[in-house]
Amino acid sequence: MVSCDAMAQSEKSPFQKTLYDILSLDSIQTDSMLMTLDNRLEKAYLMHYKIFIKQMFDGQWPLDYDRQLELIVDSLEENESKDERAIAFLSEVYIQKGIMEFSVEHQRAAVFSFFKAYRFWRRSKSEYPQLTENIKLAGVFNLLMGNMPQPYRRMAGWIGFSGNDSIGFNALKTNYYANSHKEGSKQEALLYLAYAYLKFDPGEEKIKNLILDSSFEDLLPLTQFIVARCAFKIRKPVLNDAWLRNSERDDFLPLVYLRGKYKVLINDDSGAEDLVLFSRRNTSGQFQADAYRYHSWQLFLEGDTSGYLQLQNSIKDLNYYPTWEDKQARNESGLDVMPHSMLLRSRLLFDAGYYQAAIDSLLTVDFKSISEPGQQVEFQYRLGRCYHLLNQRTTAIFHYTEAIRLGENDTRYFAPYAAVFTAELHKDQNPVTARFFLEEAKRLNNGEYKDAVERKIQLLSEQLETPH
Repeated sequence: MVSCDAMAQSEKSPFQKTLYDILSLDSIQTDSMLMTLDNRLEKAYLMHYKIFIKQMFDGQWPLDYDRQLELIVDSLEENESKDERAIAFLSEVYIQKGIMEFSVEHQRAAVFSFFKAYRFWRRSKSEYPQLTENIKLAGVFNLLMGNMPQPYRRMAGWIGFSGNDSIGFNALKTNYYANSHKEGSKQEALLYLAYAYLKFDPGEEKIKNLILDSSFEDLLPLTQFIVARCAFKIRKPVLNDAWLRNSERDDFLPLVYLRGKYKVLINDDSGAEDLVLFSRRNTSGQFQADAYRYHSWQLFLEGDTSGYLQLQNSIKDLNYYPTWEDKQARNESGLDVMPHSMLLRSRLLFDAGYYQAAIDSLLTVDFKSISEPGQQVEFQYRLGRCYHLLNQRTTAIFHYTEAIRLGENDTRYFAPYAAVFTAELHKDQNPVTARFFLEEAKRLNNGEYKDAVERKIQLLSEQLETPH
């Protein structure tokens, strides 16, 4: 039997080079490398990896996928007795299949693909406990199963799934260090880690450190894109300011989209040019609604109401909203409420990480002049968030409480999140009050981002139940 460690894949092995080309989205070079691969196990695994990355990137379900999958699985199973990586590769193929199914909202099929993947991983871990590939799988399974939305989390529990975020993050970090000398696997490991940080919640400091550490790496555009999205998540896009302002990578459209988005946040008029360029060339549909949204906001703040409304209608006319940013753009366009200019400006300042400037903007507004009830809730919530992140606890709680009071009948995310964050602020000093506000969050959680709010409530509830 061939050992993965014995093979000692170097930075430039055919396997590593092909994986690198797949993550480079270089289909011509990838096909060329796949043609030359002699190892049938590696070839089958990488063929599915190519299908997976393409589907994730362009959003289109692959043609004749079932037949291709059958051939790939057959090749992997034929090598189970010859190569210790075979079972782990089978697990990862079914993880990829499940993620693909989940992305096109075939959730039940995804759960069963994950179950198959889980069984292969358990076998691989049992038979080859020292195999590096099992570390990556441990990270993926712990995070995936620990954060699956209801009712799928409950279904997963019936068939033996459970997850632990801390174990998951640590495993993916270990996987990154274990592959630091391998050309393709290093990029992949950082991609997995960054995507986990993007999708789940390791804490802001860990995300910030990842961004700063990776700034010294020679990253592929896809990897850089995911790392940069992490910076937006923690409202610190400035950490990538140098390349976001000056990037010349117009050939990689997702980076053009992020560049335009960043420029809108920092009030750089040239952001519109990047967003128009992205919209004109984008054929995948991913991030299109969000690009329209940011472009529309820039036009609105420039006084072009007609242009704003045209782009908002363009969001509604789309029939594909694949990313959470696109779904958020769709939800907001459906409100059919004109933005309040200072609320919008403060939101952009907040998302750029300029919390005091956002407060200064909000405090120029006479609260009584805000006639739209939902915007009254938003006003109090945004003040609460800014004061919270500036560690002004008492003032933050006051504004959060006002948002909860005003949001009694609102279906946006402001009131339930205000209750969650109020519970967070009371967690250490007054757990009884914290539990009260978690109950308020449950009661108010009947609109936007219900699953995300529910996960936040669950996490805080578990923390309150854990003895210090």
